[in-house]
Amino acid sequence: MGKLFDDSGEPLYSCWAKKGQRRYRYFVSKRLIRGTAQPDDRGWRLPAERTAQAVIAGIRQILSDRGALASTLKALGFAAVELKQAVEATAAWVGSYEQIETAEDANALIERVELKRDGMQITLNLRAFLPADRFPAGGTNLRMTRLVPLQMRRHGIETRLVIPGEEVAASRTDPALLRALARGYQWFAELAAGTAVSTRQIAAREDVSDSYVRHLVPLALLAPSIVESICAGRQSVCLSAERLKTQAGLPIEWDAQKRLLAD
Repeated sequence: MGKLFDDSGEPLYSCWAKKGQRRYRYFVSKRLIRGTAQPDDRGWRLPAERTAQAVIAGIRQILSDRGALASTLKALGFAAVELKQAVEATAAWVGSYEQIETAEDANALIERVELKRDGMQITLNLRAFLPADRFPAGGTNLRMTRLVPLQMRRHGIETRLVIPGEEVAASRTDPALLRALARGYQWFAELAAGTAVSTRQIAAREDVSDSYVRHLVPLALLAPSIVESICAGRQSVCLSAERLKTQAGLPIEWDAQKRLLAD
């Protein structure tokens, strides 16, 4: 918080939403909260966890570019010997995803993140892992700013950030997605076996709407590769339980399903 800015230069607010017993955190543009957004400007509403994962992926991408890193450090006054040592120290620091995600000095590393329509501009202070007593060149701050290209994918009022070609996060299963898939399989089996005579009967028993049941039953016909990715937590960043529940006309063909649910 306090380091994430939208394309108008204003900081994003941290907001919470509650659904059932779960709480969800979002980063939201000030103009959305204050109601000053124009009709053609929906502002930013980003799921906090995935946004943090995208920022971490962007940092990994920036610090893995040894050529750009060396050029930056050279411009800051690093000697040839120091350059090699600094690049190696950076590689060692960035080598572990968990280290970046949980290190106490991660907050010192990130100075500013600006969201733009074509990318995410990240400014880093390399002093987080290049201490002045070992690398005195460059003064107090060793700032490095890079624009990381990204894609924006909207789902309703929510926007997700996707860095092309980058694994944004370690595999994580989505409980809501797994629950929707399990219900679809169960209800399809009941209808196929005749233990349930209609989706209305299932809806009455489960205390849900008939349309909800009808949207989940076709999930039993999902391509095995899609089911496997959901169970392993490797599904597309665009694939959510909410999307499956509201997706109209899920095709029977597996290849068509893959194309549809990958966008």
